[in-house]
Amino acid sequence: MAAAETLEQTAVAASVRLTQLGHPSVGQGELRLRCDGLPESARQRLVNIGAVIVEEEDDAAVDATVVSTRLAPDELHTYADLLAARVGRTIVLAHTGAERQAADLVRAGADAVVGEGNEEALLGLIDDTRTPNALLASFERRFGAAAGSNARGRDGATGLPDRRSFERRIGSLADADESPRIAYCKVVSERWSGPNPDAIVAVQRRRLAVSLAHVCHAANAELYAVAGGEFGLISDQLSPHDMERLGRRLVATTATFRDRGLPLRLVVGYAGPESATDSEELLDLARRAVDVAASDGTRQVLGAEDLALGVSVTTELEAVMRLLDQIEPMLPEGRGHGERVGNMAAQIARIRGLSPAAVARVQLAGHLHDVGRSGLPAQAIGGPSGLSGELLEAWRTFPVRSAELLQLTAGPAVAEAVLAQRERWDGDGFPHGIRGAEIPESARIVAVAQAIDELIAVERMHAPAALVGRLQERADTELDPEVTGIAIEHLATLLALRST
Repeated sequence: MAAAETLEQTAVAASVRLTQLGHPSVGQGELRLRCDGLPESARQRLVNIGAVIVEEEDDAAVDATVVSTRLAPDELHTYADLLAARVGRTIVLAHTGAERQAADLVRAGADAVVGEGNEEALLGLIDDTRTPNALLASFERRFGAAAGSNARGRDGATGLPDRRSFERRIGSLADADESPRIAYCKVVSERWSGPNPDAIVAVQRRRLAVSLAHVCHAANAELYAVAGGEFGLISDQLSPHDMERLGRRLVATTATFRDRGLPLRLVVGYAGPESATDSEELLDLARRAVDVAASDGTRQVLGAEDLALGVSVTTELEAVMRLLDQIEPMLPEGRGHGERVGNMAAQIARIRGLSPAAVARVQLAGHLHDVGRSGLPAQAIGGPSGLSGELLEAWRTFPVRSAELLQLTAGPAVAEAVLAQRERWDGDGFPHGIRGAEIPESARIVAVAQAIDELIAVERMHAPAALVGRLQERADTELDPEVTGIAIEHLATLLALRST
């Protein structure tokens, strides 16, 4: 009820604060944050990544205000009421189970959601080259360039070959044109994975590393220590079935160790040549798989081929999905628009030969491309038909808002796609008026999928011949003619996907 009231209050606002709908990028430098209601553990994680926590109230002194969903309900309600008038970024730090509260705060005016335990994502506020799918740079920031390793290439805490050895080994295989199977194995425990474990955990962690290395050696796989409580695995001999079996053995071995009286939990994410041949893509897919396994809770061993190409089950994206559920009934295309666009966009991307990782990003962008409409005045959400003045200008901000909502947790490639979704091939689009091949390929793909769903859902154009005619009319002006041609050639497949 509170969320509905907030939306209604926004709808009747006398004036739209256009200056607050999206913010310019923050330059690289020191990350300065003001924190409201954060638990001490979250504040400590922010300190660990090098953030400076600012106590004064001067908005100009900070890159963002971070508000925790752990605030008392009445405090959260009061905070939501104040967000519409706040100047500057506000990031919601959401704990698991608080996705609804996080979504309410975004509708009220917050700019993005980050899950507790993923505070490193906030580094994206000052480093626009960082991506959530490439966390090695974050580990470097947290632990230091040489932390835990020595000149012999061994990790001091476990005795295993270290992260640099892991990277060198992958590089040497790539130079030999070999595509190995790569896995990340992550201990899901703050006590075990932190940089400064107590003496008992430190001893047990070393014993665990020895046990896991023994299991890997028996399966013709190499094990490396890539961070506290995290291991990298390489094998040029394991099939997907063999990797699945090895993953289960590693999980079972880890469960023989105890964490506060309970079996210690390990998750494994892997990728191999059936998913990609480029080493960077393999690392990216394996990282995605282990992150989804850690947050999902239903599978402890997850291969890249089993990754849902759409929305990963994370606190951040669950909150974003709640936002989408709120706004889609107000769209001309109706409920399920994002999912339909995502499915069709992913198929077009596959036909164009994009890598599995790129296909996943295109599908995610297509699924969530409208999420930035949340927080707009209710009259502007379904636009632009019938809109003028400030309401029309407010509607035109939604690609920027979508990009900002997704940048920190979905990564710059997804944000880039949703930012450029309304650009046109002829240069008459927005927000930047870029044209032709200047528009990111992912955005051009999403635009064609969006056009197909719009023609069917809004214009009630179901006959394939009529659809083809309208798409051809829009090609070379609004839409990329090459991508449109692919969509027309495979229209039957796309329509079948849309109806599932």
